[in-house]
Amino acid sequence: MTAAYSILQIISVLVFTLLFGLSAMLLSPFNPSGRLVHWFARWWARTLLWVGRVPVRLEGLDNIPEGQPCVLVSNHASAADIPILFGSLPIQFRIIAKDSLFHIPVLGWCMRLAGYISINRTNPKKAMRSLKKAARQIREGFPAVVFPEGTRTRTGELQPFKAGAFLLAIESGVPVVPVGICGSFDILVRGSMRIRPDAQVAVRIGRPIATDGYTTKDRRGLAEQAREAVEECLRQEGR
Repeated sequence: MTAAYSILQIISVLVFTLLFGLSAMLLSPFNPSGRLVHWFARWWARTLLWVGRVPVRLEGLDNIPEGQPCVLVSNHASAADIPILFGSLPIQFRIIAKDSLFHIPVLGWCMRLAGYISINRTNPKKAMRSLKKAARQIREGFPAVVFPEGTRTRTGELQPFKAGAFLLAIESGVPVVPVGICGSFDILVRGSMRIRPDAQVAVRIGRPIATDGYTTKDRRGLAEQAREAVEECLRQEGR
């Protein structure tokens, strides 16, 4: 891939982010639930994937409980994971993401308008308030999407899971749904802006893990169980 094509991709990402972001902000007062902003986010993501020539195969969509909120937990191998998930999952959901993303002009403003939840990792009290907000969103019927590794992997290997997402699932009484994003590490390596086009990317959704009977003391065991399920999703791809 030439340097000129890489520059064209970057310019396209910026232009489409502004176009979809500003449109969503202008129309958001007419839909305060955040559903419309999320709809714009989906089409923003699908456009970026089209620009980057990144086809995504979705498997196991029927494993997401229909009409029932849940917590979807996914591996996080690349910055491309966000548009991959947004572009491939045809449902309304609310992502839980690090606080710094919410301070990015346009992108961060839209994330707030959509009702996505910021997590301040350096302040436990603020983090707990964020989890309570996420629990309210779940009770309103919106699935939550979390990257429980906490940050992108540097090696491409699945990292240990933090327990916060599983505390949220237990206290909300909803199932955990494992999600494996396969191939994203190869198309956009951490620290790089170059997208490798036409790579094989798949989003594989595993069977839900019920949290009935779990207490907050079980959160670490649930985290390990979910990690094994995500690892199985990745293993099926031969990753």
